[in-house]
Amino acid sequence: MTERIAALRGWFEGAEGPVFKELAVDPEGRVTGEAKGPSCGETGEYGPDCLILPGDVNAHSHPEQSVYAELVDPSWDLATWCRHTIYRHSVEMTPELVYLGCCRAFGRMLLAGVTAVAVSFYCHNRRGNDLDREVIRAARATGIRLFFGRMHYDWVAQDAYPAKKASQESYFETPEAYERALEELIREVQDDPLVAVAPALHSFHANTLEGIVRGIRRGALLGLPVQFHLSEDRGDVDLCLRLYGRRPVEVLDDLVRRGEVPGLDHLLVSDGIWVEDSEKDRMAEHQLSLVANPRMNRRVGAGRTDLKGYLDRKIPLFLGTDGEASNDDLSVAHERRFAREAYPEVPAASLGRRAFPFPGTPVGLAEPGFGADFQVLRDGAVEDVYVAGRRVVHRGRLLSLDLRRDVEAPLRERTASWRE
Repeated sequence: MTERIAALRGWFEGAEGPVFKELAVDPEGRVTGEAKGPSCGETGEYGPDCLILPGDVNAHSHPEQSVYAELVDPSWDLATWCRHTIYRHSVEMTPELVYLGCCRAFGRMLLAGVTAVAVSFYCHNRRGNDLDREVIRAARATGIRLFFGRMHYDWVAQDAYPAKKASQESYFETPEAYERALEELIREVQDDPLVAVAPALHSFHANTLEGIVRGIRRGALLGLPVQFHLSEDRGDVDLCLRLYGRRPVEVLDDLVRRGEVPGLDHLLVSDGIWVEDSEKDRMAEHQLSLVANPRMNRRVGAGRTDLKGYLDRKIPLFLGTDGEASNDDLSVAHERRFAREAYPEVPAASLGRRAFPFPGTPVGLAEPGFGADFQVLRDGAVEDVYVAGRRVVHRGRLLSLDLRRDVEAPLRERTASWRE
């Protein structure tokens, strides 16, 4: 991997067109502002045929699901998709499969200009942090910046069909076991500026209310965003009405009003499809952030997120891709383009770039104090990619791994029986 650059010079994306400038990068890989005088160190320099943009942030991803990419039928709805992918094969996931699947996903993200990814990982398979560490190892091997949500899953549906129940049992952790594993993993990455570990929750259909309360509290105590699937399908709404007599956001609102959690402003919820206007009002009141996954939602028939309703309430909006097997690809640029076409009622500027609160160093913008994460486009295609000022993609090629030799070949060999 190349040494960190001291400056990046060329034509940067501007609000009204390309702007020529040189941005200085400090030894920690952060942008310090426009360079003054000669740079002390290597400078990445690009001519007028290139455009420099901030690296994209994939704010919701299940990278291990890339192992299922060749198994799926694009016509499957969400329940059918789950039956034939995670509920059939996730119990077979080994450390090697998780590593290879994540290398495939992270490598493809980097080649698409994604420099930071928020991962929601619940496939623990009764192995403590063994599989979680493989996600982190894959991020380090490829060079991507990783916000790792170690997800708590503490619900098993007793009436589920056997493969689904077996999968849920493999994800299941008691709150105490989960918190011990989370704290262990946080300690292990504390000196890595490109990896952050945070508590995460799966959903109302995969967490008890006690688990949800403890996860929200833990995130607030640590000052970290907590990822949570919110109303991705009607099932969460029906379940909450049956168990708690409230819709999902109303349940969260009640937790705050009863003093069981200190607030919700650190929740990073995904999808938010089956959410009524009154719930959106409460989300705005509590300052939740939303990650939309519009292409994945369309593909599995989950529904259509009311982006305008969220944006009208000034709810911070990010874009994610979910998993590669449930989407067309892992490009946030393609997600943004699709959203602009599918939501003509939403101003294009609303679907642009925004700051993502990566611990210690925000990312997503080319501004002082932000991570020096950039993508360089030539004729609209990703040419080079920098993460924390280090070039990880050059001339459209990942520098750290040979994806075909090191990832694709062994991955296809290990999953050959799945395709028979």
